Amino acid sequence: MRNFMPLAVLALLAALPAAAQRGGPMGPGGGPRGFGPGFHNHKLVTGAPYSATVTNAIVEQLQGGNTIQRTTTGQVARDSQGRTYEQQTITGGPLAQNGPTTLTFISDPVAGYSYVLDANKKTAFRHPLKAREAGSRPAGAHPEGGPAGGPPEGMRDGASVSESDLPADSSTGVTAQGKQITRTIAAGAIGNTDAIVSTSQVWTSPDLQIVVKAVRNDPRFGQSTYSLSNIVAKEPDASLFKVPAGYTVTDARAHGHSGPGGPPPPAE
Repeated sequence: MRNFMPLAVLALLAALPAAAQRGGPMGPGGGPRGFGPGFHNHKLVTGAPYSATVTNAIVEQLQGGNTIQRTTTGQVARDSQGRTYEQQTITGGPLAQNGPTTLTFISDPVAGYSYVLDANKKTAFRHPLKAREAGSRPAGAHPEGGPAGGPPEGMRDGASVSESDLPADSSTGVTAQGKQITRTIAAGAIGNTDAIVSTSQVWTSPDLQIVVKAVRNDPRFGQSTYSLSNIVAKEPDASLFKVPAGYTVTDARAHGHSGPGGPPPPAE
């Protein structure tokens, strides 16, 4: 008998590659509060290969002084043709109901597909990629297509936004240019008694065209920190960007509907 994943989980898996392509913030288990997986430029970047360790840490302050802290680590890479790879172990949320789940996110603009690989089930969820223009993101644009560290689509709140430059940072091993974005929600805008002020600090490597460090502070959600370490600006192993042998590939249907599509392609 064929095993089917719950539709809610399939829908979440379908959304994850698209979020990685956009560079939208996704927290552990698919929540909106962290920066990764997929905190990358929304445009195709070629000729700038790298690999690194990624860390995504979230600290939430609760009433009474209690705190919730979650930290995930993983590996990220990109080859000279613009293929991207990210592996992360999910420890919370619907994808980890039966224990930690190791997921791998592959975006292959050459073949025109992105994949979510579940190492526990040996499955690969395949989603078509829209064509992207090669090159860096437009000048002044942020990694999320809006204010860096801002909320995901659907959570816009009409806040006023201001920016300022930060000193260059080399703590990650590469020189990165920094910006601070301050978002202010006026008193009464969303039922708030006082103004709500949140800040995001983002450092971007102009050579690699990636965010190497980002810190977001929001009094509603706490602090999220995204950082890369052990950055190596060399061509990564080509096998990272292929679906491993023995995996079952399931296609997403057109128009974003999840579920089995046509016949799966052979694993590479």
